[in-house]
Amino acid sequence: MLAISSPPSSENVSPLRELLTLAAPTVAQMASYTVMQFIDAWVLSHLGTEAPTAVGNAGFIGFSIISFGMGVMFVVNAMASQEYGRKRFKRCGRWMWQGVWFAMLFSILALVMIPLAGPMFHSFGHTTALADMEATYLKIFLLTPVFKLVGVAAGQFLLATNRPATSLSAAVAGVGANALVAVPFILGGFGLKGSGVVGAAWAQNVGSIVEGTVLILYAFNATSRNRYGSLNWRFRPQSFARLLRIGLGTGVQITAEVSAWSLFMVYVVAHLGETANAANQFMFRYMAISFMPAFGISQAVTALVGRSVGEGRPDLAFRRAGLGYRVSTVYMICCGVGFAVFRYPLMQFFTADPAVQDIGATLLLFAAVYQLFDAMNVIYNGALRGVGDTFVPAMVTAGTCWGINVAGGTYIVLHWPQWGVAGPWTACTTYGLIVAVFAMCRFRFGPWRRKLAANDSKQNQSDRNMPVPAAAAGLCTASEA
Repeated sequence: MLAISSPPSSENVSPLRELLTLAAPTVAQMASYTVMQFIDAWVLSHLGTEAPTAVGNAGFIGFSIISFGMGVMFVVNAMASQEYGRKRFKRCGRWMWQGVWFAMLFSILALVMIPLAGPMFHSFGHTTALADMEATYLKIFLLTPVFKLVGVAAGQFLLATNRPATSLSAAVAGVGANALVAVPFILGGFGLKGSGVVGAAWAQNVGSIVEGTVLILYAFNATSRNRYGSLNWRFRPQSFARLLRIGLGTGVQITAEVSAWSLFMVYVVAHLGETANAANQFMFRYMAISFMPAFGISQAVTALVGRSVGEGRPDLAFRRAGLGYRVSTVYMICCGVGFAVFRYPLMQFFTADPAVQDIGATLLLFAAVYQLFDAMNVIYNGALRGVGDTFVPAMVTAGTCWGINVAGGTYIVLHWPQWGVAGPWTACTTYGLIVAVFAMCRFRFGPWRRKLAANDSKQNQSDRNMPVPAAAAGLCTASEA
């Protein structure tokens, strides 16, 4: 038997400090993809508005394709956090590995989209030049998602085992690598011939490969191997099925939302013309930067709620979710004020076209309002992942996002085009309000507490009928390794 000592207790740490300690590095990891896209778009803006618009559209579609796999990976956090809360530390690694197996399988399946990229973008009614650039970017992007997905699985495992600073190191390395190669790859230099959109795609891939590699290295260091069982690589059908049973809901939810937003970007707004399309892309760069840190906070909430459930403390789960919501709301309000006050300078950073600036400034006002609803939505969905309640939220998100954003937005631009960008974005803001209120009510009044009580009752009955295992005394048996 191998004695496994518990990590230092967080009982004497203030809840706010605990949340921020987990969230800050995770924010960096979640924002890394967006920051890389921001850097590439800014470099591409030196070539005009068409190239960054193409990369923005293709980037959203690419992210929507891999978002299903990422949604499943996020459940690694919830499952490993519950094991961590129960002090069954050696079992944390097995959840990471079930995520890794799924990540590799999903990355292979994603390759099917490569030959479909060209026909898909041309079907959106984009100009031939724009659609060709979009297809080129997406094809290159889909060559390396395995590094991103395996890196996310490793990052969620590290977060669940209370080592969030590793995500910060990986994010800094990935963004740094992307920034280092973006200019020579896109515009040329250092003996390289700039290749525009092609260079942007490879710069993105370089950043993702570096970030994923750093996370994988951390996931197999001595602490991960000896304390948290990161070498426990066996494929476990029951654990894999449980990961999918819970993760499919999260995967569907994220995929439905990201794909709907992607279609909104490349199809709905595109009906309003290239100027509106470009302005929408530039606005979304800022909106994504504000969203990703909030999503990082939600990942910390998932971990804290999962640990609270593992400890049998639903009251603590409520308090941690509420704290995460308050912190995220303050942050989003600050972002919204910044969007409203500095809307023209923010647009001028990307373009000198007055028409694009005017439309983009209007869109930033909508983004400022949307931030308030997004804070509630993202945090309470993170809390729901922590308690394993994912299916119903996924169905509600999918139905409202596609029904209001895509279908409603399309109806508005076709029948009332004179409303301009305000039309479809009114639909989006309505959607944000509905899903935010639903997520909060689902967590506060949903069925997860009754299910938790029933599961605890069954577990206690089972424990009374079994010999006390060594793990109950803080030890790990060989069967748990």
